[in-house]
Amino acid sequence: MEEHVPFAAVDDDASFHAKFSDLAQHTGTNALRSLVYIHSMERKYEALEKQFQDFVKDVEKYKHQSASFEERVERLLLDKSKAEKAMSALEKEKLGWEADKGEFEKKIVDLEGDLAKAKDEVVCGKMAMVSQFEDGFERIKSQVEFLFPELDLSALDSLKLVQDSELIDEP
Repeated sequence: MEEHVPFAAVDDDASFHAKFSDLAQHTGTNALRSLVYIHSMERKYEALEKQFQDFVKDVEKYKHQSASFEERVERLLLDKSKAEKAMSALEKEKLGWEADKGEFEKKIVDLEGDLAKAKDEVVCGKMAMVSQFEDGFERIKSQVEFLFPELDLSALDSLKLVQDSELIDEP
């Protein structure tokens, strides 16, 4: 069995005790510093844990918002697709209307030409009728002068009317 020898008996050097005391004190200070540091780290950990939990909550909230936005984007894309199809149909309809417009404009030009010809024919027809009327009036006037040479026919005019026993200008 080992015998217990007092520490002082082993230590021949008194300075060893002072060094040991300093070492013990230094070790105690380091241990205290370590405990303070550990306590500080625990508080930082708790704060970081709280931040992490807040971030997790934010992530969940943003996931929900993201899903909501994705649904909205899908609806908007669907609406866009429908609008593009409607626009395409309207463009085709517009092209059809433009083709019809071109045909109608050509018909209008043709009809305007026909109308101008018809107006010319009417004017020519009126002129021919006036000419025939004047020719007929002059023939009758000459026949009356032949049959009744004593009559004064100088007052006769194709453009005058008899009204209330008087010869008047046509209104």
